[in-house]
Amino acid sequence: MFTASAAPSEPRPTAWAIRVHDLGQARAFYGELLGCRESPPAECALSFDFFGTHLAVWPDDTDAPDVAPGPLDACLALPQWRNLAQRLMAAGTRFEVPPHCEQEGRAGECWTMFIRDPSGNALEIRAVGGAAPRWH
Repeated sequence: MFTASAAPSEPRPTAWAIRVHDLGQARAFYGELLGCRESPPAECALSFDFFGTHLAVWPDDTDAPDVAPGPLDACLALPQWRNLAQRLMAAGTRFEVPPHCEQEGRAGECWTMFIRDPSGNALEIRAVGGAAPRWH
C-alpha cells in the first residue's frame, strides 16, 4: 500500500477514467492497436493497463462521473515508443501531431506524438531521452 510518507522514488498508482461512444471500438483501439492489457471488465466498463496507468473506459450512457481529462499521457521507453509509432503508422492512424523529436541530442530530448481514440479522447505518447520516467 502506498502512503503519504512513501519515498518520491517509489511508483504511485494513478488512474484515468474516460467516456467512449462504443466499448467494442475502445477495446479494439486500446487493447489491439495500442497493445494495452485488459483487466477483467466491470459490469458496464472496460479496464486497461495504459502503459502503467489504470484506465477505466465507460460508455457515454452510464452514470459514470462526467469528467473530461486533458490528454491521456503515457511515457514509454524509446524502443517501445518507436515500435508503437510504427504500428500506428502501419495501421493508418490519423495523428493530431505526428511522431517527432524535440531537442534531439540535447538536454530535454523528447519524442512525442498525439492521437485520438475513436471517441475523440486525446492521447499524448512520449519518450524522454530513451528512458521512461514516472511523471504521475
